[in-house]
Amino acid sequence: MGLYTHYDHSHNHPVNRLLHMIAIPVGFSSLIVVWFHWIIALMLIAAAFALAWLGHFIEGNKPAFLTNPAHVFVAPLWMARRLFGAVEKKSL
Repeated sequence: MGLYTHYDHSHNHPVNRLLHMIAIPVGFSSLIVVWFHWIIALMLIAAAFALAWLGHFIEGNKPAFLTNPAHVFVAPLWMARRLFGAVEKKSL
């Protein structure tokens, strides 16, 4: 199973998906904020992880990055595909 497919299958519950749609931009915004105020950047990272873990608690599974840390980099791609409607074709 590929990284993207594994990540996508770990985020099936609508509440988990919604929380990740909030958590991913919050977490990545800390990369910009850190240049201005490192304490706020750390708080953003903590908030992003809290939202993501809450989503996984609701869904009843573990975060995908625990099986492979590279999933942290798959998250923005997953979010972009969700936002902009890129859908993979499924075989019958």
